[in-house]
Parts: sequence; structure tokens; C-alpha cells
Amino acid sequence: MTAMWQVICYTGFDVIAFYFFLLRPVLQDQKLQKKAVRELQIGDEVITVGGIIGELKDVIVPVEGPTEYIIEIADGVRVRAVADAIKRRLSTLDDSPSQSQAAAPGGEVTQTRA
Repeated sequence: MTAMWQVICYTGFDVIAFYFFLLRPVLQDQKLQKKAVRELQIGDEVITVGGIIGELKDVIVPVEGPTEYIIEIADGVRVRAVADAIKRRLSTLDDSPSQSQAAAPGGEVTQTRA
């Protein structure tokens, strides 16, 4: 009889350990990622799960279906992506470089500090 209770206790401990060490951190990361995608604004630079980097140009919220984002990946080249395809926001693009950014030759913006 005690062996049965030991098996039940160890199984319960394993389930609890699985939740706290493996499942909970993944669920928290997914929650933070979804929150970050909901807070995107037009002009933000984003990266998709496929590795495409572009500037967010428009957000389309249909009555039914997923929210769509229009991303410009080059001058005049725009693609549609669903919210699940956006991995993260890289930066907020400004018309003028801030104090932490300096214009490099060729019009590129580089970070001067981390």
C-alpha cells in the first residue's frame, strides 16, 4: 500500500516540476510576445518569424479573423502578415536620429551605445 502512495506522490511531484520548470516559462514568454505585438505602432521596425525585417505601415483589424499587419520590406514592397508571424519589435523608427544613434555613410543608422 505504501508503494502505491509513493508512486502517486512522485508522479504528482513530477507533474508540478514539469509545470514550473518547463511549461510556465514558455507560457509567460508567449504572453509577453502577444502583449508586445498588440502594442505595435505604425512606424515600428519589426522582424517576422521568417526573418523578414521591415517597417510597420498599417494595421488591419477585420470583423472576423486575425489582425493583419502591412510591413514594408523595401521601397514600395509591402507584405501582409498576421499577428502570429510577428516575432518582435526591433525599434521605433524616427525621422531624425536620436542621441543614441549616429548616421553612418550611406544613410544607415547605427547604434553608438547598447
